[in-house]
Amino acid sequence: MASYVWLSISVNLTLCFSALFSSYKLFKDHRAPSVGLFLVGLSAGLCVFPSTPIQKDAEWVGEILAPSLLAFHLMWLSEDHSTACMLLIGSCLLLGLRDSLSADTLVVLSRCLGLASLSCSLMVCLFAGNPTGALTSVALSLPVLLVPTFGRDSFGSLVSLTANEVVIRLLLKGSMSVGCWVSTHSLHRFLMDVTDRYHLHI
Repeated sequence: MASYVWLSISVNLTLCFSALFSSYKLFKDHRAPSVGLFLVGLSAGLCVFPSTPIQKDAEWVGEILAPSLLAFHLMWLSEDHSTACMLLIGSCLLLGLRDSLSADTLVVLSRCLGLASLSCSLMVCLFAGNPTGALTSVALSLPVLLVPTFGRDSFGSLVSLTANEVVIRLLLKGSMSVGCWVSTHSLHRFLMDVTDRYHLHI
């Protein structure tokens, strides 16, 4: 068990550093994804310390908003403003209604929002020919789709959360670290493609 504790600390510190560093690098040109990654880094930093109720809240907010804000940003740059606004409004509504929803309902709605965000991001990255953007989208969306922070005892879990729960969540956080690292390259490349397309139309 002690080895799991140190492994958990190492993974959370790695995710914290990668998310906060990527958030800083993205802040100038990509504010929405930067905010999402900042929340992920903040929640990972809190998880280094002994467990508290605020850790669970922070983890869930990061898992919800990081992929949603990424999808919002990609759709906005693609000039699909209506879809971008729908994603943002849906995220805000889910955050606001969380306390009035049951665990099962929260898991279902969280997964629906995660699927919507992932679908939008993958669609944009597919048409833009941006594989690193697709990797970032998948990496940031996996936790909310597979092992939601809330409702882990409900019917919503797609994996068994018994003795392997710690390992599964650490692997997912490792994938999020990779997504954070490649997000800077993928988003800067996407912005350059959009800018080049705009100049060509002019």
